[in-house]
Amino acid sequence: MQVSIDSVVAEMQTALPPIFAGKSLDILTGDAIVWASVQNARSRGEIPSDCFIYSGRKVLIRRDPFLTWWRTTLRERPGYDKQRADHGA
Repeated sequence: MQVSIDSVVAEMQTALPPIFAGKSLDILTGDAIVWASVQNARSRGEIPSDCFIYSGRKVLIRRDPFLTWWRTTLRERPGYDKQRADHGA
């Protein structure tokens, strides 16, 4: 059974609270999304700033904008697009 990207994102949307602490991301996603990697991408400006809000020094994630961005990082088959490009197909 193949799981679609849309269904994975929908499951994450159901599982995650609307706003949550960034440092809890690993646990809440079963390590599917790693906070340290998100922090690196955030520092490089790869994630839209509206995905985050702040409470003092604590970084909070806004679920829906974050999942909209995260969806752009997903692919159905690992390396498939790169493979096709490398082989001129």
